[in-house]
Amino acid sequence: MIIDRKYFNLNNKCAIEKIIIKPPIRLGSVFQDEACFTYLKEGEMSLTSPTDDLSIQAEESVLLRCGNYFSNAIQKHPDKTCEVYAVHLYPDILKELYKNEFPNFIKSDAHKPYIRKIEKQGVITHFIQNLDFYFENPNLVTDDLLKLKIKELILLLLQTDNAENIITLISHLFNPRQAGLFEVVEAHVYSSISIVDLARLTGRSLSTFKRDFETQFSDTPANYIKEKKLEKALELLQSTELSVSEICFEVGFQDTSHFTKTFKQKFNQTPSEYRKK
Repeated sequence: MIIDRKYFNLNNKCAIEKIIIKPPIRLGSVFQDEACFTYLKEGEMSLTSPTDDLSIQAEESVLLRCGNYFSNAIQKHPDKTCEVYAVHLYPDILKELYKNEFPNFIKSDAHKPYIRKIEKQGVITHFIQNLDFYFENPNLVTDDLLKLKIKELILLLLQTDNAENIITLISHLFNPRQAGLFEVVEAHVYSSISIVDLARLTGRSLSTFKRDFETQFSDTPANYIKEKKLEKALELLQSTELSVSEICFEVGFQDTSHFTKTFKQKFNQTPSEYRKK
């Protein structure tokens, strides 16, 4: 549940926002024409992109390039909340900010990651604390101030320990790409993500996703993913000492009884029986 949301608009777009969330909650985000810097001040979240799954701890942040995402606020303490700050990076606003000095690192490359995680950094924490002051005193906020804060954030990111990686990602933030269907499926085939969510991560409707999937894989999404999970489970039973329940969750099944039943339907024996042999 979203408890509170405060934001500042620039050029009629949400530029900087602060959100207080009561876990557990699952949010879907589409950054189609923008990139986004997200900082988690308190709490814990998981973030799913078309090609990655990340766990974000308090005082860590991420840079997200244009694309589709899912985030889950995790509830470890019933009385705790997640406090999230976001700075939205729109190409047109950045061009306005930099004008003739627009950074020469904005280039095109279709194969760079969707997410770059930024470990805890003192300068970023201080930047967020400064933003908090303006959320408490919104009458002080002007368009010029918002422009300065966005530019300040980019300069700070380029001075962190992750500077080289940040430069690499920022240089590709503003080149939206549609993740390939195969790329998305292979990235999440062993997770518990639903087919509906897989479709969203590829930017397709469910019906279009199913049609394109069957064209590319000559199988239905449900059956293909099930077969891949079972093949991986078989491999882990052969090559590791992981317990049956550990293997169940490792390959993306959500409960051991369903895993055992499905495995037996495929291989005519339960995982435990197979391992004994």
